Parts: sequence; structure tokens; C-alpha cells
Amino acid sequence: MKSMIKILSRYVLSAAGVALILLVVNFGAFIAWVVQSSSISQKDYSTSQLSDSLTSENGAYTLSEASRDVIERKHQWAMLIDNSGSVIWSLSLPSDVPRDYTLSDVASFSRWYLNDYPVYVWRRTDGLFVLGSEKGSLWKHGMEVPQKMMDRIKIWIPAVLILNSIIAVLLALLLGLRLFHSLKPLIKGIENMAENHPVELSTKGLLGALASGINRTSEKLITQEAALKKRDNARTTWIAGVSHDIRTPLSMVMGYASQLEEDPELPPAKREQAGIIRSKSEQIKVLVNDLNLASKLEYDMQPLRKAAVSLAALLRSVAAGFINGGLPDIYSIDVEVSENAQNIVVEGDEELLKRAVSNLIDNSVKHNPGGCVITASLSRNGIICILSISDNGTGFRQDTLESLKASQSPIELQNHGLGLTIVQQIIKVHGGTTEFHNLPQGGCESVLSLSILTRENG
Repeated sequence: MKSMIKILSRYVLSAAGVALILLVVNFGAFIAWVVQSSSISQKDYSTSQLSDSLTSENGAYTLSEASRDVIERKHQWAMLIDNSGSVIWSLSLPSDVPRDYTLSDVASFSRWYLNDYPVYVWRRTDGLFVLGSEKGSLWKHGMEVPQKMMDRIKIWIPAVLILNSIIAVLLALLLGLRLFHSLKPLIKGIENMAENHPVELSTKGLLGALASGINRTSEKLITQEAALKKRDNARTTWIAGVSHDIRTPLSMVMGYASQLEEDPELPPAKREQAGIIRSKSEQIKVLVNDLNLASKLEYDMQPLRKAAVSLAALLRSVAAGFINGGLPDIYSIDVEVSENAQNIVVEGDEELLKRAVSNLIDNSVKHNPGGCVITASLSRNGIICILSISDNGTGFRQDTLESLKASQSPIELQNHGLGLTIVQQIIKVHGGTTEFHNLPQGGCESVLSLSILTRENG
């Protein structure tokens, strides 16, 4: 709704701005038109100057050459009417212009037209000087405005502009409201579509084509969502089924292999082969369990048993489990917990968090058969706790790092990246982040960041 109001306000302000710009442009155009009209109608000589250039000597009138040139160049004509109404001098006088006038005739044309010829007049002591132009060359009209109105023109012009702006804003608001009501169901439809709800908008009106497109998109998205859910459910069910079906025969293989491995009647070579079968079967079991867990985490099917977890205690517990579980002497695990991280607590599933740390330590052991020093450290940065597992071994393979950065589905990853992907997924469902990188001095580091729930005793 806020976005719709924002759109409406911007629409109204834009329309008002356009209206104001148009008013200014129109006013400027009017001023330019007036100035241009004035320049077009401007005469080289005024009527009074032309009249003054007409002189009389012994009853004969003479017009100066300069004034004659001006009148002829502008295709004008001139005449002088004496006080009795007779034309006593003329220049280029049209044939349809009378030569005698009454007082009423003079009054009728003195300001406007004489037989459709626009004229100007100038009063002389010996009569009336008349300057005429071609028909249709000039538009003249009378206008009367009270002086009080002219005195108030400085108030009226801004008032008219403001009134025009208000009307423009109101019209824009009216049109904007219509647009608002048209867009409102479309916005609601898009929001529903984003939440995977079915959308069925009316296709009538101005935005009918857009509504129809949203309806089709919603239908396709729902169809695709159903297909994806069906595929994902089938995949998860298949993985869970295969995992279950593999466990039973695999347990039998491991059991028989263990018996054969411990049978003193078998030759040492056969017992060694039985031990290899048991060891590889255990690896298969771990891989199957990892694949099943990764699938459940990817599709949010793994239940989280959240509780307050002390990470320092968890880290020490996992490290002790590896050391006491027969870790070869070529490996060592150092646990480093900073002073401000001794008592930090996070909210999470303790078993899954242990699994994440175990996977990282196991990854260092698995990919460094020649041995390495593994360091598990815990520190605090504000409200974030940082758990790091590093080693001085061979480091991550480049394709492994690229796969982790690409966030591929665990189904698409090679086996060497599945354990690390599970770490990513576990930390993700806990609202944290993961980083994997190789160290400049050799080896690699995995950094897990989680939000601190509480911190006791400093």
C-alpha cells in the first residue's frame, strides 16, 4: 500500500510540475508573440512624423522623399482631409476610398478601418492626416479595461497561475486516483503471486492486458511450483528409500566382515581383506547418511531441536571425541578459545552443530593422509561468534572451493564436497554464514559465524 501511495504522489507531483511548466511556457510564448507582433507592426516613421513631413507652400503640398519612400515601400497610402471634409492631398490613394467625408464618416474610421483599409490618423491645423495600409494587413480591435483592474493586474496574474496550478493538481489527483484503483488489484495480485497464491484478476479496463499477463504468469508459476514440489518430494523419498534399503544389507556386510576380520582360523591376508570390506562398508554407510541428511536439510525436512548451546564446551567435546577415538599420532588437534568467548551461548540443534564441526575436522584428516596440525578456535566479534577449523595440510582443491561458492545442490556435488555442503546447510538453517578458503602459508580454513544468544559472566 505504501508503494502505491508513493506512486500516486509522484504521479500527482509530476503532473503538477508538467502543468506549471506548460503555464510558464505558454506565458513566455504569449509574451514572445506580443513582442513579435509589435516588431512586425513597428513603423520606420510614426504617423505624426509622416504628417510633419507633409508641408504646404502657396496652397501646394509636398511630402519629403524619405516619407514617400517609406509609404511606397510598405505599400501604404496617405491623404489629407481638410476641415470641410474634402481630400486636398493624397498619395497612392485607392480608387475605392471616398474623396469627401462628413463628420460622422471621420468619426467612424478615425480609429479602425476605412472601407476595410486599416488606417491611422493624425490631427493637423489644416485638417486630418490619414495613413492607410493594405486590406487584411493589420488586425485592429477595441478593448476597454477599468483602471482598477489594470491596477490589480500584478495580483491577478499570479492568482490565475496559482488557480491553474491548483486545477492541474486536482485533475492529476483525479486521474491518479483512477490509476491507483486500477493498479491496486494488480499490486495485490503480484503480492499473492510472490507468495505462491493463485491469482485471477479481472481483464476488463485499461490495464486488462497487464492483468491477463499476470493471470497467465500466476498459472504457470503454480504449475511449475507443483511440478518442482512433486520432483523434490520424489527425490527426497527416493533418497530416503534407497538409504533405508541400503542400511540393512550393508549392516549385514559389515557384521560378517567384522566376524571374518576377527576369525583366528583365517589367514592374515584374508582377515586383512575382511577389514578392508568392513572399512569401506562403514564409508558407504557414512556417505548414505550424509546424502540423506543433505537432502533433508535442502528441503527443510530435517527437524531442528533448538536449545541453548555452549560452543566452547561443544568444541572441546568434539575434539576430545576424535582424540579418544583412535586418531593417529600424525594428527594433532589444538583447541583455542578466546577469553571473551568462554561463555558465549547460541540457540541451535546441538547434534547438528557437532556434526558440522566433526565434518570439518574429518575433512582435514581425510584429505591429509600424511598428517597435519588441526586448530579449532572460537572467538567473539560483537554479537557474532566465530568458530574456525584450520589445518596446515594441502588445502582445498580448487574445484571444491568453486562448488561451495556456487552453492550447488548436494545431489550435483562430487563426494569430496558433500561433507562441506552439509556444514553449509547446517549453519544456514541456524541463520549463520560459512567461509572456506586456503591459507597463504599452506593449509585451509573453514569459518562459521553464528549469532550469540546470551553471554554469561563477561
